[in-house]
Parts: sequence; C-alpha cells; structure tokens
Amino acid sequence: MVKETKEATQNVQEVITEKAREIWLAGLGVFSTVEEEGSKLFNKFLEKGKELEEKGEKFEKKAKDKVGTMPSLDEIGKYVEEKMTLVFDKVGISPQHEVKNLTDKVDKLTESVEKLAKKLEENMKKSAAGK
Repeated sequence: MVKETKEATQNVQEVITEKAREIWLAGLGVFSTVEEEGSKLFNKFLEKGKELEEKGEKFEKKAKDKVGTMPSLDEIGKYVEEKMTLVFDKVGISPQHEVKNLTDKVDKLTESVEKLAKKLEENMKKSAAGK
C-alpha cells in the first residue's frame, strides 16, 4: 500500500508539473501574441497619429492664412465710419463731429445773447432810473 501511495503521489506530482508547464507555455504564448499584436497596434496608432497631425497642420495653416488676411478692428471701424458718413451725407444728416461743432457754436451764441440781454436790461434800468 505504501508503494501504491508513493506511485499515486508521484502521478499527482507529474500531473501538477505538466499542468504548470502548460500554464507557463500558455503564458509565453499570450506574451508573444500581445507583443506581436501590440507592435502592430502601436504602428497602426503611430500612422493614425501622423495622419491626424498632418490634418491639424493643414487646418492651422488655413486658419492662419484666413486670420492674416482679415482686416484689423481699427480698419473695420474706419471703413464703417466712412460708409456711415456717405449715408448721412446722402440723407442730409451731418456727421457727428459737425453736429458737435454746431452745438458748440450755438452754446457760444446763447452765452452772447444772454450777456447782451443783461446789458440791455441794465441799460433800461439806468434809463428808467434817470427819468
């Protein structure tokens, strides 16, 4: 019976050793497959990245070209002001700076008229007092 137990134990050890070796070989196979497929995937990702980078560079160049040809805000403002002045002239409305000049002149005339009115009033009071 000891001999049978010894043989049974030896058979179990052989089975375990064989299974361990199979697991080891399967692990090597997985590693090898991952390495091969990983390299293929890496190269595929590398190519996709290069394509995307080229598209991005083309897009960036187009965007810079468009922005480079766009007028500045000052240029746009001057253009709008010129066009509005033309429209105002056609309709008969004076541009803003002319309106301001006219307003300033009216204010000066108003001051002069008020001064003259005060002098006239003073002269009339003097004349009335002298009678």
